[in-house]
Formats: sequence, C-alpha cells, structure tokens
Amino acid sequence: MKYISKRSKIIIIGFVLMIFASTFVKYFTPSADIQQYKAYYAPKTQQKTIKQGEIKVTFLGTSSLLFDDGHTQLMIDGFISRPPLLNMLPFSTVKTDADTVNKAFKKMGIENNKLRGLFIAHTHYDHALDLAYIAKQTGTHVYGSGSAINIGLGNGINMKQMSVYEVNTAMQFGDFTVTVLQSKHSPTFDEGEKIKEPLKQPAKALDYHEDSSYDFLITHNNKTFFVKPSANYIEGALNDIHADVLFLGIGVLGAQAQDFQNMYYEQTVRKV
Repeated sequence: MKYISKRSKIIIIGFVLMIFASTFVKYFTPSADIQQYKAYYAPKTQQKTIKQGEIKVTFLGTSSLLFDDGHTQLMIDGFISRPPLLNMLPFSTVKTDADTVNKAFKKMGIENNKLRGLFIAHTHYDHALDLAYIAKQTGTHVYGSGSAINIGLGNGINMKQMSVYEVNTAMQFGDFTVTVLQSKHSPTFDEGEKIKEPLKQPAKALDYHEDSSYDFLITHNNKTFFVKPSANYIEGALNDIHADVLFLGIGVLGAQAQDFQNMYYEQTVRKV
C-alpha cells in the first residue's frame, strides 16, 4: 500500500507540473519572431545628444520605458533584471540583478539628477521587481499603488521617497506632464489582489500581486504620448484621449478570444 501511495503522489505531482508547464507554454511562448522587425532596430551607435525639443524613448522590455528630453528623465516601470523562467516556479525566488541594472543604466545614460520619477504600472514582478534598487541608486521618487509602496518599504526605501497615485491629476516634471489613469490588467489569476505588507527580496514571483493597473498620458510641449502597459480595456475610458504616439501592451493578447482582441483594438488604437 505504501508503494502504491508513493507512486500515486509521484503521478499527481507530475500531472501538476505538466499543467504548470503547459500554462507557461501558452502564455510565455512568443507569438512571432522578433527578427522580422530587425529593420526597425535602433543603430548600435554612441549615445547621441538630444537636441532641444526632441524626446528620446528607450524600450527596456515588458512595458519599461525611459523618456528623456536631455534635461528630464522619466521611467515607466522598473524591470531590467531578467530572472530565468524557472525562477517563476512556486519553490523559487526572484531578486534584482544589480549588475544587469547598472550596465543598462550606463548604456542608456541615466543620470541621478535627471531621473525625476519612476511610475509603476502594476506590481507583478515583471513590472516592479527593480523599483527599490532603482530608487536607491538614483534617488528618484517612486509613484504607484499601495502595493508598490510595500515593495519599496520591504527593500529599504523611505516613505518620503514614494507616493500613492492620484489618478486623473496632472503632475509636472520639467517640460513633461504626466497624468495617471485607472486601467485594467489583462485577464489574470490574481486581479486586484494586493501586497498587504512590506515585501523583501528575495521573494517568490507569485508574491508580487497585481493590485491595480494604470495607464499613462504624457505630454511634452506639443507632443502627446499614451502608454498602455496591459492588454485590457475599460470600455469608453479613452474616449477623450488622443496622442501622437501610442505604446500598446500586447502581453498574452494572443491567448484571448478574437472578440476580445477586436474590442481591445477598438478601445485603444481607434480611440487614441
């Protein structure tokens, strides 16, 4: 009986792992080959000087973006470390890779006196993992949900260096104006779940709960940018939003039904 019981446990564990693996394949397998877009890659040249009135936007992966006009820098999301997918397993943990972040900052030309704000779209690990390290290294102010504040507190960031979002309220940073809008995460298992106490690294990836999701309207003189990190919509929320440039999140969009995909396009690209 003991032998049968042990074998049953092995079968059950194997079955659970197969389900877990199939979920990863479904949601994390790329839907296309990035090499198809090679013609759009930025040339590998030295960091160029930003001319007066120009804005440079650097894409860091997921929905992390750096806006830079030569005088003021703003960052959307803080995910530069790239922990292996195996670290997403329930018994593994994730933490900031300081060396990777430092190299990225040097390459991008991030300067402590210029980086004026770090804005967290939501608090899954692939958006918020590095927020505390970035705040420590640069002294920049962190803006986000209550869960983002708990990630900062858990890793030594003073409350004075962080603020909870005031949605629909414009904030001025040099020539940039940032307005945070309430949004919705792509369909997920932990929608609305909060990080209720300080979260210290290393931590399980699944401890980084979503909490709330946000979009960002950024203006700079006569140019307007709209950043939509997550592939979901609140119907009618963007009726009055118009932008010159739209950064559109498409994470796990390919796993959704065709009707959802069409509606997402209607409520984002067509509106904005």
